[in-house]
Amino acid sequence: MSTLSKVASQVHLDSVSSCLAVGPGEGLMEIRFIAKCAGNVNKLIAVEQDHESVQRLSDHLEKILPNVQGVMIESDFDSWKGPVDPVELVLLFHTLYYHRPDERKQFLQKLHDRWLVSGGFVVVLTVSHSKSPGNSSEIFERLGSPIAAWEDIEADVLEVGLIKQHEFEIQFKRDFSNPDESYLRFFQSHVEQPVTLDDIRAAINELYPTGITDQCFNALAVFQKTR
Repeated sequence: MSTLSKVASQVHLDSVSSCLAVGPGEGLMEIRFIAKCAGNVNKLIAVEQDHESVQRLSDHLEKILPNVQGVMIESDFDSWKGPVDPVELVLLFHTLYYHRPDERKQFLQKLHDRWLVSGGFVVVLTVSHSKSPGNSSEIFERLGSPIAAWEDIEADVLEVGLIKQHEFEIQFKRDFSNPDESYLRFFQSHVEQPVTLDDIRAAINELYPTGITDQCFNALAVFQKTR
């Protein structure tokens, strides 16, 4: 939230009225971004394939932004055909590193060419400093499914023709001590090869012996379509 205050002071999204959130889960980060940084949005299209997450997203939107029309689409965003009309803002929060490089470029090109109006904005939030010792995404690499580096994602976004206007860094702590089963299953669901919960516990204990790491970084970047 402190970063959003900084974003709101430097990024001017007052003209934006339509927004697309891709793979938002329950959508709290996206909804809070809209509330703080794009207060004139009156329509949010959310594409999320998990049914329970869609229900929670709808509830959060009604409670936090009751005047925003929500269009909930239960779909895999890669196979989704896109909005009927191009939107002015697209939010890609913790989404792009689950693509293979060729798939990511294809998705971004489709977004740029067909989903976004001329002059529209794309906001990307993703893990950064993923090669720094002690970072929270080391566990994915240890389990055989490394997360795409921010530098590679940024290069793909720029390659499709979007222009970077702003970038912000967020540093935070993550507590790996005494992880419950649902926390372990989150990591299990994002690893390509089969791993047990004990495998994940062992990796956590080896990588984060104190249970806490403050080497967690996210990049939040704002891009704009100029043509």
